[in-house]
Amino acid sequence: MALPRPGGAIVVVGLPVKPAPFDIATASTKELRIETVFRYAHQYDRALALFGSGRVDLKPLISETFDFEDSIAAFDRAVEGRPSDVKLQIRIGKD
Repeated sequence: MALPRPGGAIVVVGLPVKPAPFDIATASTKELRIETVFRYAHQYDRALALFGSGRVDLKPLISETFDFEDSIAAFDRAVEGRPSDVKLQIRIGKD
């Protein structure tokens, strides 16, 4: 519950083997959304094929790209939690 910013979301993927404790007080005061997904079995290959084919364009989701040398600036930007940021990307190597 400490990781998401206020108004953020926690996505739980899969099923735990045993019941997991849940801090409802923190979730409530931070107004967090809890989303659950049973599983993604057999979805990764299909998703990668869609991305690779160009049928799904992920570029609009990248808010800004930083060179590896500017990684600290990228993390500083992520900490800001700008509502307009979807994904910040760090480029390793040059194209």
